[in-house]
Amino acid sequence: MLTPDEHYANALSDICASYEALRPPRRLSVSQGAAANLFIKQPGGYVGQWSADETPYMSEPMDMLASRRHEAVCFVGPARTGKTMGLLEGWGAHVIVNDPGDLLIVQMTQDKAREYSKTRIDRMLRHSPHLAALKSTSAQDDNTHDKMFRHGMWLRVGWPTVSQLSSSDYRYVGLTDYDRMPADIDGEGSAFALGLKRTTTFLSRGMCMVESSPGYDVTDPNWQPVTSHEAPPADGVLSIYNRGDRRRWYWKCRDCHEWFEAAPGIGLFGLPPRKHLVDIVREADLNTLADQYAKVICPHCGSIIEKRHKHELNRAGRWLQDGLSLTSDDEVVGQAMVSSIASYWLGGVAAAYQPWKSLVLRYLQGLREYALAGSELTLRTTTNTDQGMPYTPVHMLESAEASANPATRGDATMERHTVPAETRYLTAQVDVQGGSGARFEVQIHAHGPNYEQWMVNRFAVKDSRRPGVGTEWAPIDPASYPEDWDRLVDEVLLTTYKTPIEGVELRVLMTAIDSGGEAGKDAEGNKAGVTANAYAFYRRLRARGDGLHERVMLTKGRAGREVPMYRKTLVGGRTPAEKGDVPLHTFNTDLMKDAVDSCLKRTVPGPGYIHFPVPKGPKNPDGWLPMSFFDELKAEVRDKTGKWHKIRKRNEALDLFVMARVISLRLGVDKIKDWSRAPKWAAPLEQNDQTISRQDRRDMRENAVDQSAVAAAAAVKPMPLNRPAPRPRRRTVPSPYLS
Repeated sequence: MLTPDEHYANALSDICASYEALRPPRRLSVSQGAAANLFIKQPGGYVGQWSADETPYMSEPMDMLASRRHEAVCFVGPARTGKTMGLLEGWGAHVIVNDPGDLLIVQMTQDKAREYSKTRIDRMLRHSPHLAALKSTSAQDDNTHDKMFRHGMWLRVGWPTVSQLSSSDYRYVGLTDYDRMPADIDGEGSAFALGLKRTTTFLSRGMCMVESSPGYDVTDPNWQPVTSHEAPPADGVLSIYNRGDRRRWYWKCRDCHEWFEAAPGIGLFGLPPRKHLVDIVREADLNTLADQYAKVICPHCGSIIEKRHKHELNRAGRWLQDGLSLTSDDEVVGQAMVSSIASYWLGGVAAAYQPWKSLVLRYLQGLREYALAGSELTLRTTTNTDQGMPYTPVHMLESAEASANPATRGDATMERHTVPAETRYLTAQVDVQGGSGARFEVQIHAHGPNYEQWMVNRFAVKDSRRPGVGTEWAPIDPASYPEDWDRLVDEVLLTTYKTPIEGVELRVLMTAIDSGGEAGKDAEGNKAGVTANAYAFYRRLRARGDGLHERVMLTKGRAGREVPMYRKTLVGGRTPAEKGDVPLHTFNTDLMKDAVDSCLKRTVPGPGYIHFPVPKGPKNPDGWLPMSFFDELKAEVRDKTGKWHKIRKRNEALDLFVMARVISLRLGVDKIKDWSRAPKWAAPLEQNDQTISRQDRRDMRENAVDQSAVAAAAAVKPMPLNRPAPRPRRRTVPSPYLS
């Protein structure tokens, strides 16, 4: 039994020993500080000093929390990795004793913050002698969410709200279970952005840490990594990981001595493909099946690595930044990615407290639930929390597996500005883009029988014919300047393209223009916009008197089951009761994209097949179609309900293909059963009435200049409000869709 004086002497000794750690000769790393100061006592669980022996992969991320070159550390990993113990309690124990500074720990909810404070922080402070000695003895300095220490440090356990993450400065901020927090904190931004801002006052001495298992779904099933460590496109913690230097955990094979990644997911277990495994799990004994596959296969030599070697592999494991690799002689080669964020991603296969059999069994159970009930809940949970992977919904996986990659089947014989011999008619599609990159995005397609298509041209009209800076033209602004639309006459409507017949070219039969877009103001400051300017453009074309307006379709897409596939209406009336005078062609975007997607999936030339040139790249530097075009084709995905959702910023290529399909419906191409008796505009090139000689093309353009002056004069004449709108002229091209 100790006397009060002996208690005081021991406490004073603990305080002195703790402060000794602050001296430079004995400065500890975070993992060393945690090992020296953190004592764990969990009821019914582990009791003893914290050690990195079980979780050696945590040492480097913990030590990086003291980095002066990084402003943040991001750790992505599954449950049962020891990440919370190391990155929160271990970090907290180190800074309290060795490098004091106010620390804010943010849990995902207020209830979780209270639970974490009671079950983890209080136990840490109670059972760790050095921490207990530094804790303030004042009752008002210790409550559920606030802990004060004798040297003045403040530890706060909070939750993601603006009041918690604003105003105050903290040297250290730790965000745990990040993907279970709101994506936007009260409209002020992400918790990571707000937390990082709290540490900026301390410059390089501040640090923000974020850790979580993935919780958001993959947004693009067609994603292909640009670098070996790039994470799939997903919101939350993986988006922060991708902003960092992207470190992954590597093991060295015991047989071939080559290094390989302990990658997130279950790819190292050699399971059958998912579509086959779905059938197997319906009747198989899942426990036996999990035993069979609970072994890692070296991707280099194919040797089998048993579960008993897992700890040995982890103890010799290495973190590698993106761009680096290890030779069999342990030499690091390559150029490391550099970032202000040190980011780590650990797979479930390396998690210390996640047995391989359990990892495989949970996945098989999730697959069985999906196979029998169609539910993806268990499958999503085990993918996120056991494998450390973001989840990709099954319907998206199946869509990606079924789709072909058009970029891999390019035709080297296709030339720009030249239509193939099989061409029956030529269409142009115009997508109107606004904002800082305002432009007309144009695509030219050659069409053959039965919806077969060829890409002929893709370009953007960016310059107006208004004076700009110096000798340059002002940029196009479709929303504010109606006259900018007249650029489409020369650049699109009157263009012709070469045919295999010498001296003969083919006119664009029909041009579809997107009439929806941003609002704007004209030169006088009056309200304008893309839609109003599109209607005005059509009226100017009609005023020319040469029938050019009959080659133009103003289109507008709408989504929804009740929207008809295609419909033609009249719009542009000056009052709600007045009948419009401008034809508008509306269509169902979901159904049209279904049709285009079916064509893109076809891999053999024939009905519906779409021909592409070989894209520009290292193997084809002279190509005219960039690889980014094919990314635009995959910019949207279809969900279970049949709706299409945009997953990338640019989707113009897909939209323009949809518009080409709308043109074909407008022309009644689906009604042509015998292509040997097709209308003249769809006849073979030798008999096609849209072919034109080069001299006739020159004459057509010269006449168009005079017609433009007539249209400009007519455009400024006001139309009397009591005058009925003119009836649209009937097309000479037969179509069942004409009203």
